[in-house]
Amino acid sequence: MRDEGFLTIRRVLWAAGVGFVGFIIGGIGAMTRGSAVGLVWGASIGYGFGSIFDQRQPTMWLVVYWGVTLALIGPFFGLVIGARPDYSFSDQAISGGTGAAVGMVLGLIFGAIHRGRLRRVVGHS
Repeated sequence: MRDEGFLTIRRVLWAAGVGFVGFIIGGIGAMTRGSAVGLVWGASIGYGFGSIFDQRQPTMWLVVYWGVTLALIGPFFGLVIGARPDYSFSDQAISGGTGAAVGMVLGLIFGAIHRGRLRRVVGHS
């Protein structure tokens, strides 16, 4: 078994691509500061997806990557779904936190399913 290492081409491309999208979304929302935060946020999500799709062996890291990646995506959808015209900061924090928690739980479930499928495929090869 060959160790792929920390950075592979797939992980770098995912991080760069999704990081660029985060940069654009953050820039639209909050100009310079938003672009910087969006870049880091998007690159983190991209690295997570790159790590998920780079897995060949069923390890527990796969479950962790799924959980963390969907926890990073969750606040975006939590804020979009819970949006109201008079959205206070505390409402935003609750919606974002709820989205992150739901994303983490779903990510752990998806990761466990993905790991189980990889185990069956690797086990029969």
